Amino acid sequence: MNTRVKDIITKLYRPPEHGRRVFALSRGDAEKIPLITGVAVVSITAPEKAPAQLPAYEYLLRLSFADVDFLGEISARAAEKLPAAMTRQDAEAILGFVQALPSSIHSLIVHCEGGFSRSAGVVKALEELYGYEVEEARLTQANPSVVRTLLDIAGQKNETGKKRKNKPE
Repeated sequence: MNTRVKDIITKLYRPPEHGRRVFALSRGDAEKIPLITGVAVVSITAPEKAPAQLPAYEYLLRLSFADVDFLGEISARAAEKLPAAMTRQDAEAILGFVQALPSSIHSLIVHCEGGFSRSAGVVKALEELYGYEVEEARLTQANPSVVRTLLDIAGQKNETGKKRKNKPE
């Protein structure tokens, strides 16, 4: 087991003083984390891959979408993966899952295959939306499309909520 995984396991056993903590991990590292009370998982696999082998977490969201940044120039290889990219439904599932977590959940693991693009995109968005504690250095390659999709969906939900609240009966 590598040093980072050991460090994360130690942190998972010690809840943060305030709020929640969220980690972006590779699939391989996430599969090494034991079942720990107070931890929830968002498992993101590539469409062509089998589900990750994870412990029986009570709060586990499994999604499958390709690592495509559709905001910038799209290469031919990325264009082939575009139909399998993150969707609005994927973003809504992540946001709904996180918002429904009970207060007993103090830490969240988000993993994808490599642990630096899709998962980092989710983590970066959760930091911005909810102020979760993160490892900033792990977010430098966050997929901009994942971040933008989550922030846009969260913003649309907030706008809908504001409209409803301000609507006369």
